Amino acid sequence: MKLLNQQIDMISWTSKDGNVTPVRFRMEQNGQPVVVKVGKVLRTETHFFGGSPILLFRCSTLCGREEKLFELSYHCNSQKWLLKKI
Repeated sequence: MKLLNQQIDMISWTSKDGNVTPVRFRMEQNGQPVVVKVGKVLRTETHFFGGSPILLFRCSTLCGREEKLFELSYHCNSQKWLLKKI
């Protein structure tokens, strides 16, 4: 996987229990916006960075017939999403 740490626009689902689930995101690729639908959330972890909670999501999506893996992070205090790895 390639490390990106790129800020993205995210559409996510939050349950009444407060569980966050990424649905799809928009990123810049070669100066053009690209929308990626999150097919599956494979793993969710909670980490702390400087005392601030961060949710890490390992996800997959289908690109044609090929499954692509990527990692997303949600910084709870600043409410920012990052595409960590692809």
